[in-house]
Amino acid sequence: MLKKSNIQWTAKQIAKMMDKGTLGFDNSVQRGLCWKTDKKILLIDSMFQNYPIPAFYAARNEDKTYDMLDGKQRCHAIKEFIEGKFKLDGIEEVELEDGESIDVNGMSFEELPEELQDRVKDYSLTVYFFLDLSDDQVSEMFYRLNNGKALSAIELTRVKAKSFDAIRELGNHEIFKNALTLKQVNKYTNEDIVIKTYAMLYTENPSFETKKIRPLMQDVEFTEQQKEEIKKAYSKILDIWKAINTEDKEHKKIAKRILTRTHLLTIIPIVIKSDKTIEELASWLLKFYSGKRRASISEKYNSAAGSGSARSESIKIRLEELKKDYNEYFSNQDEEINKKIEEIFKEGDSIE
Repeated sequence: MLKKSNIQWTAKQIAKMMDKGTLGFDNSVQRGLCWKTDKKILLIDSMFQNYPIPAFYAARNEDKTYDMLDGKQRCHAIKEFIEGKFKLDGIEEVELEDGESIDVNGMSFEELPEELQDRVKDYSLTVYFFLDLSDDQVSEMFYRLNNGKALSAIELTRVKAKSFDAIRELGNHEIFKNALTLKQVNKYTNEDIVIKTYAMLYTENPSFETKKIRPLMQDVEFTEQQKEEIKKAYSKILDIWKAINTEDKEHKKIAKRILTRTHLLTIIPIVIKSDKTIEELASWLLKFYSGKRRASISEKYNSAAGSGSARSESIKIRLEELKKDYNEYFSNQDEEINKKIEEIFKEGDSIE
């Protein structure tokens, strides 16, 4: 049974603890910062009006520091407001103790009357903390606390993944610094690509549908060999991207295109087995992904990259179209690549 206690912290205490590093958010299950300003303002208004704010949940470490499990967005919103990072907007007048009401819209924390500053700083927040939590218990708690919230599919998938640490490690590969925005990384798009890379390379008839991906990640453990193979594939594609990403406007557009999730995942099985040079592969991909209105020069590929692209049948069509173009471009039948595609789709005939 979990060991649970509770404590009351003021908003001011939370901000100070964050500054000192005695309250952190480094556990692997935490979401990135995603609250927009209007949501932060609503929280501050709740403090003005003395509305209840849901409890926070944290793990207490042996050194008496705390690792927040649920409440990261609220903690950062409080700290940012106290530090003057945003101004109030769109809220009703706030009543003071003398019965007068004041319009606080357009004000930062420092511009508020002292009474309202104190109302924010001294607002008491309930924190439940747990002792001696294992990594599995942290993941399970995050899952249970957020199961009723509007988390994305990847957020719920990653937290229950058996190879969570491996997914995080691979998600830090340099390729994602070029492929994704910070906002996408905060939403775990990099880890979503890692998970689907595994499905593409190491499962039969791969599907990227959540109903298939989530149970897969709960069961499988990435081996060291698989991790190294995935790293090698990402590094190779990154080198191809660098070769394509020249000053030429069209080349830049295609370079960006091959790092988008759907195309990157389709390229991986072929690139990983190809014996062609980086320059040769770059030249081929420049041709294949040079579609004017659609991504590629293959209509079959383009159709399979649209609606329903996560389904196994669509993945198979994309792979076969890419393989066919590869073989035509290099005027040969690459046995290693053909073998890899056959391994991925062992059942059923090729789609013509």
